[in-house]
Amino acid sequence: MPRLQRILALAVAAGVVAFAGTAPAAAPKVQPYGWNTVEVLGGGFVSGVVYHPTEKGLVYARTDIGGAYRLDRTTGRWVALNDALPRADGQLAGALSLAVDPRDPDRLYMAAGEYTRPGARGGAVLRSTDRGATWAKTELPVGIGGNEDGRNTGERLMVDPAQGAVLFLGTKEGLYRSADHGATWSRVEAFPRLHVTLVAFDPVMKTKTGETAILYAGVAGERGGGLLVSTDGGATWGLVTGQPKGLVPHHLAIDAKGVVYIAYGNGLGPNDVTDGAVWKLDPDTGAWTDITPVKPQGTDVFGYGGLSLDPAHPGTIVVSTLDRWAAGDDVFRSTDGGRSWKALREKSEHDTGGAPWVRSLESKTGRAMGHWIGDIDIDPTNPDEAIYVTGYGLWRTTNLTEADRSGATHWRFDDEGLEETVALELVSPPGEPLISTIGDIGGFRHDDLDRAAASRYFDPHGGTNRGLDYAALKPQVLVRTSDPTPTAGFRSTDGGRTWTPFAASPPRDAHIHTGRIALSADGARMVWAMRNAAPYVSSDDGSTWRPVQGVTKGERPDFTPASDRVNPLRFYVYDAAQGAVLASADGGETFKVTARGLAGGGPLKAVPGIEGEVWLPTSQGLMRSTDGGAGFKAVAGVDDAGLVGFGKAAPGQAHPAVFVWGKVGGVEGVFRSDDVGKTWIKLHDQRWGFAELRALTGDPNRYGRVYLGVHGRGILYGDPSPAKN
Repeated sequence: MPRLQRILALAVAAGVVAFAGTAPAAAPKVQPYGWNTVEVLGGGFVSGVVYHPTEKGLVYARTDIGGAYRLDRTTGRWVALNDALPRADGQLAGALSLAVDPRDPDRLYMAAGEYTRPGARGGAVLRSTDRGATWAKTELPVGIGGNEDGRNTGERLMVDPAQGAVLFLGTKEGLYRSADHGATWSRVEAFPRLHVTLVAFDPVMKTKTGETAILYAGVAGERGGGLLVSTDGGATWGLVTGQPKGLVPHHLAIDAKGVVYIAYGNGLGPNDVTDGAVWKLDPDTGAWTDITPVKPQGTDVFGYGGLSLDPAHPGTIVVSTLDRWAAGDDVFRSTDGGRSWKALREKSEHDTGGAPWVRSLESKTGRAMGHWIGDIDIDPTNPDEAIYVTGYGLWRTTNLTEADRSGATHWRFDDEGLEETVALELVSPPGEPLISTIGDIGGFRHDDLDRAAASRYFDPHGGTNRGLDYAALKPQVLVRTSDPTPTAGFRSTDGGRTWTPFAASPPRDAHIHTGRIALSADGARMVWAMRNAAPYVSSDDGSTWRPVQGVTKGERPDFTPASDRVNPLRFYVYDAAQGAVLASADGGETFKVTARGLAGGGPLKAVPGIEGEVWLPTSQGLMRSTDGGAGFKAVAGVDDAGLVGFGKAAPGQAHPAVFVWGKVGGVEGVFRSDDVGKTWIKLHDQRWGFAELRALTGDPNRYGRVYLGVHGRGILYGDPSPAKN
């Protein structure tokens, strides 16, 4: 047999992948959709808060992977400001620093980017003249690490209070300056190539050109950090003499007399800070004074993160501890410039508001204030209001000065609208509500999409939950996987209301990444593939596990299992490393390769109600099999696909509606097809970019509804907008 015929014969035996065969799909139309947030409230690290110094009530919050927010004082809700970011700009949701213009409250700037490592998207400065409603973008020649160590420090992006067109930006590679409202940037060559943690202006002097003359910059180096100063508008810099050694400036504030207050840690944070202090500097005399409220010692090790002054009351200052894991983090307040302090935690009251799950998450002794308090800010226009941040949201008080009387400050988890979670899997079983697994905090049975308080938080929550599946023929039976728990998984027989841990788990690697799990249509069997491991199967509700047969682990194993939604004995596995699909007809005990040539794809999804039909999103398009994975054909018009899901069929249609996140007809977005991929409808306009999706599913109970797990932006649900008369 000639070589070419032999290759073709082998391809037929392994399963044919066809990339053509139907006419190109028409360009997608746009259908108006209404998008809403599935309320969780908070859930991720709010890394900083910025108040406008003069505009009453104007305040912003920044997050490490979920963009920036502005508080709407009328509704009491936080408004997301970066929902329009497209897929290519997904990493710009890392808000490393925010800056407001003291003279123009409509101007807002954001240093954007998540990582500085090789292969990451480059950093950018986003510029707004309408308080974040719309943005212009300037690319930077340096990376921005909004989700890296040090993101809790700052602010490192600042506007000159004397010249609004002048901005300075601190990066991991030194200091940059703009003289045109952030449109262009150049490196300050006189500044060392060090990691800049903060920038601050002292408006006491001006240069000949009218700019603020005195600037401070905090830096971190191999041997701790320090404070640098410039007296000529940033042209030249020198190290401030007499300062504490070996500590990194986290936050800095300057009072009306020019006295500088600094919170220090011995690392960048938000983790691994084991020492710290609070000092103040009198620039007129050069004298430094140690005003640390409580010094770390013995097993009580920690640093100091947040610091803020009350401009209306000289000498009033608040600071927060950081990484005080043994005794619990606290906030301290002084009204005499740091000579004496009052700890707030013991007498503080904390109202979880609409997020009762918060207390279940932070149930350890000493966690009343929360953890990772990397920033705290007093409203400069209202001495009674302050906000501090944590690893799962923010807390706000409106009676801060009560600390000076009874000491009983009242804090509320004011996170309405602020949704910074990463939903790693979403399922919508027939007859049941949406169920989610979420990084860090666990997951929910969302009995009420609009109210977290009316939904059921997983108990036990299990920290980071990843895999999630339901039994198609018994929708109340579900399983989920949980990284830090002893047996790494749970089972529910009542639709996710209650959960029972597995009795055992497959072998687990040192990283405890529990991967994905598939549950058979009748709920009797599970196939589970942890990260960097071959799949295992269980037929006794997780009491015992055994390796599946026929799956080759390889050097870089990456397996995603899926169950057939009709036949309980059929399972599928997508082998991402080999670009292959494997199928099992004996309940997941043994698998055989059925198709190859499917690189850059996953996760595989089986179609509800149709035996043997599976769809695979790939970088080469959306692939469909109707014969149990033996052969795949490309769905015409879909250029690439990141996720696929299924929902209730359109009226008059038998096949479930298909939802896809990817590119259709050269257009990027989220799409729906009611006719099995013949035509596609785009479900949003330019106001939504859905920067990066981690999960997607349709709703089998309501036609047109789709759920999206947006990386760092929580869970969104969309419905077709009512037709206008």
